[in-house]
Amino acid sequence: MAEDKGIFYNNRVLLGNWYEATTLEEYKLKKFLKQMEKGEIMLAKYRKMTENLRRPTVLTQSSNSVRFGARIALLAPHVPASDSPIEDSKGLLLGGRISSDEINYIQDLEDGCSVVCAAEEVPTEMNTFIITSSDYCKRDGDPLKYNQEFLMALSSSIARNKPLYLRYDPNAIPGLCGKYPLYISRHPVTSTRWRALPVQTPEITRFEMEGQPVPVNKDVIINHCATNVNLGINIGCWTMGFYGKVCCPVMKTCLDVYGRETAHNIWQIYTPIADGEKKE
Repeated sequence: MAEDKGIFYNNRVLLGNWYEATTLEEYKLKKFLKQMEKGEIMLAKYRKMTENLRRPTVLTQSSNSVRFGARIALLAPHVPASDSPIEDSKGLLLGGRISSDEINYIQDLEDGCSVVCAAEEVPTEMNTFIITSSDYCKRDGDPLKYNQEFLMALSSSIARNKPLYLRYDPNAIPGLCGKYPLYISRHPVTSTRWRALPVQTPEITRFEMEGQPVPVNKDVIINHCATNVNLGINIGCWTMGFYGKVCCPVMKTCLDVYGRETAHNIWQIYTPIADGEKKE
């Protein structure tokens, strides 16, 4: 260290009454504490990352439709919440991820970080998004409608005035994206545009629902505008993260024998509903 003026302590250095071992331990402790203060060791980096990503957020409350500018979480309600399915334990939230390699130089979500699904009980900075307009018009407060294009930006990035958008590149370079097809990007391009579609039912067609407001906490399909494929969950692909196992998303339209999307493609634009606003 610079303050030691080039002196390095070890068991061969004789000090005073030959307390070199004690002096060496004191030197190591002082060096460790200084590295902690500067955030140079892994423990400090992990604490900083946890402070940034696991901070609880407050979602926009609404009892009717999703609106532009709302803080929401994207929930897959009908898939198992763990690698080994547990009865009555379902639901995964889509959010950003920092890998074991990335933590060495970033402790907050940045351009290029991958996106995964995790079983979170409360929304945090890593899985809270803001619905923004894709046509560069100011639409905050307007209802989001079925088949209307929109962008999903991390709420923490909006607060820093450096928006990061959910992105999928259909022709990614082989070997780079691996099992994480989604990532966050600072460029609001065609690959960051999404739209919500109603779940197909025998009572009403998808065409009849087009243009109607998207309700909160109801099953919808999240479709990628550039490729016309649906966002889904790959429940057979789990990997270990810093906060437990996470599931990998997949860009694939999964249909049953009746031509309807399966649970892997069903999402909910989740916002809490205040007790006073609940409808009978």
